[in-house]
Amino acid sequence: MEELFNKSVFPLRTGCRLADNRGMQLAQDQWYPVLDSVELKKQPLGAQRLGRRLVFWRTADGKPHAHQDRCPHLGTALSAGSIHGDRLVCPFHGFAFDGNGRCGHIPANGCARKVPKAMAVDSFPLAEAHGFIWLWLGQARESYPPLPFFEQLQQGWQYRTEIVDWPVHYTRAIENQLDVAHLAFVHRSTIGRGGRSFVDGPYVEADAQGIRVWTSNAPDQGQEHRSQAELAQAAQGREPSLQLLFPGTWLLNITPGLRNFIAFVPINEHTVRYYLRFYHRVRVPGLAWLFGRLMGWSNRIVLNQDRRVVVTQTPANSLDAMDDRFIEADRAIIAYRKQLARLLQNK
Repeated sequence: MEELFNKSVFPLRTGCRLADNRGMQLAQDQWYPVLDSVELKKQPLGAQRLGRRLVFWRTADGKPHAHQDRCPHLGTALSAGSIHGDRLVCPFHGFAFDGNGRCGHIPANGCARKVPKAMAVDSFPLAEAHGFIWLWLGQARESYPPLPFFEQLQQGWQYRTEIVDWPVHYTRAIENQLDVAHLAFVHRSTIGRGGRSFVDGPYVEADAQGIRVWTSNAPDQGQEHRSQAELAQAAQGREPSLQLLFPGTWLLNITPGLRNFIAFVPINEHTVRYYLRFYHRVRVPGLAWLFGRLMGWSNRIVLNQDRRVVVTQTPANSLDAMDDRFIEADRAIIAYRKQLARLLQNK
């Protein structure tokens, strides 16, 4: 146990040019959810994601693309431009870029002159699935690993998405959702009612793909904690209470027919965006809409209770928090810091 609570974290190793993240500590060679699919319509969309300004747009076939939001000519924001067929056109001098970032036309030079290869704009691989647009941060490759999404959510569910921005580092936001000891205090008027301050465990499994947590909270009546071996045996054959897939998708199992999901999207060093989804199996259209709206409203209330305390945590980046002193209930947070440190080292 002593070794578990005193593991240090490691600084970020310098990555390749495409993985440059403006000083943010972000794991490389990962799929990051960056947009809800419905946010990207027929016009270019400028958005800050992963510490950089990006432009997102769709070609005529609906395929999404992402580039640095800066024309390589004189630095104009490409997000202020327009889409002509399968090209993104700069609003300043009409330079036209394809989905791979290559410049195909410079109007002032005329059609007869060859466009220099250096006039290309940095491009990022994207994938679209599960209602999200995902960006690959790292070296481009011929084939990519699967998207970090939960298999149990892929069929038979309805959902509603709430979008919330917090002025905190993404590590603090994620750790808050792995914290199983704060419910009776932060959420005592909502999901933490009943004074269930005693945490039995949790039992935690962690690897490079993610973290799985089995936990049980109860009123403190002087009961003893079960051993990790007993907790591991009790977890066999049961779904985890909550899960995290790296770099930042989270799932809470409420009941077999109800799930809460969060995609944590780092905007910059000081801001994280929550794509908060409530998954359910209500099929009646009007009732499903009302149920999703009510639960979305409820989730916002609960999340706002978390916000009031998380914004006060110091230092901002939890990987800099060398003075934190852990208790056994923090096993999931400890596992997150250890695994994230390894990912930042590309180990």
